[in-house]
Amino acid sequence: MKQPVLIVGMEPRITIPIARSLHRYGIPVETASLSSAEPSPHSRAIRDFTLLPIPSDNPAAFSRALTELIKKKKFDMLIPATDAALGAISAHDSDLRRLLHVGCPAPHVVQRVLNKSLTLEIAEKCGIKVPGTFRAENLAELDALAGKLEFPVVAKPFHKSKETDFKVRYFKSIDELRSAMKADDQLGSRIMLQEYCQGDGVGVEMLIHEGQPVATFQHRRLKEVPSTGGAAVVAIAEETDPDLAQQAFSLLRALEWEGVAMVEFRFDPSTRRSALMEVNGRYWGTLSLPIHAGVDFPLYEWQLAHGELPNVPATYAVGIRWRWTAGYIRRWHGLVKSSAKKALSRPSVLKQLLPSLSDVNPGTGDSLFCWRDPMPMVSETCRAITGALTSDLSGIFRKGRTQHRANKATEPAAVHLKSDIKENVH
Repeated sequence: MKQPVLIVGMEPRITIPIARSLHRYGIPVETASLSSAEPSPHSRAIRDFTLLPIPSDNPAAFSRALTELIKKKKFDMLIPATDAALGAISAHDSDLRRLLHVGCPAPHVVQRVLNKSLTLEIAEKCGIKVPGTFRAENLAELDALAGKLEFPVVAKPFHKSKETDFKVRYFKSIDELRSAMKADDQLGSRIMLQEYCQGDGVGVEMLIHEGQPVATFQHRRLKEVPSTGGAAVVAIAEETDPDLAQQAFSLLRALEWEGVAMVEFRFDPSTRRSALMEVNGRYWGTLSLPIHAGVDFPLYEWQLAHGELPNVPATYAVGIRWRWTAGYIRRWHGLVKSSAKKALSRPSVLKQLLPSLSDVNPGTGDSLFCWRDPMPMVSETCRAITGALTSDLSGIFRKGRTQHRANKATEPAAVHLKSDIKENVH
């Protein structure tokens, strides 16, 4: 019987496809979460679920609990499924490698991917176009950059393993950015600012083994959440573009990367201009798309780790579409809120609320749905709907409370006015 695999980090659209791929091959799978905020898996492909101590709160407790779990369950492979997990695992790399196979490179290599500034610096040395990038940790530094920034600018967390409440934010003017930094005096220390690059989001995924690509896949984002740009909610499998694939491979070689990774570009097909966005040094959000198309990255990675030769197909199914339903709901909810403010002056904006037939077509593969294992998709979709409703109700409550306070503030003036009228009458 094959020994079990432990997946650390619970991001359903990443963790569940990994587990299903290995489960189909007869490999027992368990998952461990780094936070109570990460949802439990609810999947038939996952044998058990453990909540580990939060690494940033108590690194020693995290390491001790993880080590005890590995020894108790006799795992022989560990796969980080999120950036937070990748950072936490990397911090205890030497201890873990004495116990089992770790599905990521050495810590100094991992840091080249988690720290976006290092990634971009290495990419530039490879001759890869990168967006103009700046740091402004406070308002004084922002003012010093004012003449160099071209708006809109894109704000991203500068270190991928740090907890943030957003992946991408867009600022249309320096006044808007300045207001955001005034409202959150820690914002500048957590982000980097990049020039906005035209084009589609294109991901080139690779499995590197001993410095050579074992499997390669490419997808293009058709819709994202938020709608201005972020995570893919609708994507399509494409033929691998030779130039992008070469750039991705050159960068991964320069990073000394081993294992799975996705290199993300902004690519304008009309001009064939591309710019590097980032490198994900773990499995990516659209992982189930290459699996549907015939490229089973998790299985290949496990086989290589266990001395087996993967049977990687020479081609894959190009043109397959993919949808992340929970993300699609969040995107639609965001569009409803933004469109409601513009609908009276621009009724045409309401058209974007209508889903295209190709998005909801049964032929479009879902990131999580499986007839034999429906609960992961059902539970995540329910959480997305509940989250949208809770957000709306909270907004209504805050607006009502603000209005109530405003009314209370005007009451004394009204009382004085009535008293003055009575005095004048008498």
